[in-house]
Amino acid sequence: MQVFHPAQTNNGLPPENVFYVADSANVTVAEGYLVQTYHPYLFPERPINLYLSVYSKGPGMDMLLGALLARSVQLREQTPNLKARLFAQVGMQDASMLSFYQESGFVADDALDVVRLNMPQAKPNAPMGYEMGQVPLLQALEQTAFLMRMNTYRLDVLQQPMLQRYMSMPHFVALYVSRGPEIVGEVAFTGAGDTARLIGLYVMRNYRRLGLGKTLIAAGMSMLAERGVTNFEADVIRRNLPQCRLAQSCRATFVRTACLYPGIDYD
Repeated sequence: MQVFHPAQTNNGLPPENVFYVADSANVTVAEGYLVQTYHPYLFPERPINLYLSVYSKGPGMDMLLGALLARSVQLREQTPNLKARLFAQVGMQDASMLSFYQESGFVADDALDVVRLNMPQAKPNAPMGYEMGQVPLLQALEQTAFLMRMNTYRLDVLQQPMLQRYMSMPHFVALYVSRGPEIVGEVAFTGAGDTARLIGLYVMRNYRRLGLGKTLIAAGMSMLAERGVTNFEADVIRRNLPQCRLAQSCRATFVRTACLYPGIDYD
């Protein structure tokens, strides 16, 4: 078997971050890739994040993972002064893949949890000196700008087709809070029936610890409660301490673990 790169960019990824494994008949039996992101807002203590994905129906997995690990070390060496984490996503029922990663040195110390939120102790309107309103999203350029702002603070990238799907649901709400001309935070919910999900939230670094996150959540929940929503859910990354603290301030209760994020820390 042999490992090789594609000849050109693959789904927006540079060829050197994409790997294939072919058998003796030159049939591709495994494929994988790495996505490097810089998240100083989500993970200030470990801002470089390398997402690893592997796929194979059988042979070639070990060879593929070895190539990806070697490439991840090369990428990590490009920013030696910043701590990094290599991680993969594993479904809760996929015990074989979790075992595969753990046997390869990954530690299952992170996950994405779904929690149920309660109304935070915050007024659902803008504090003095700030303004709050609904994010304008009628034009494609407005949607693109909103996605750029939101994705700066997300581990996974929210793309326009998914945003439009969320916007088509009955309980879509997107709110901003601003100080003068500057948008300093935004929140978005979507859902149907009696349930809404918080799909995005951020507050810019210089405006944190002022209660703006709780204010945005309270404002969105208040609007949706008027529509009959009684159940509010959100995703929380376990190693994101600000997310965990904000969930606690909303008296969040655990619902389920959506997936695991086994990883390797690069110091």
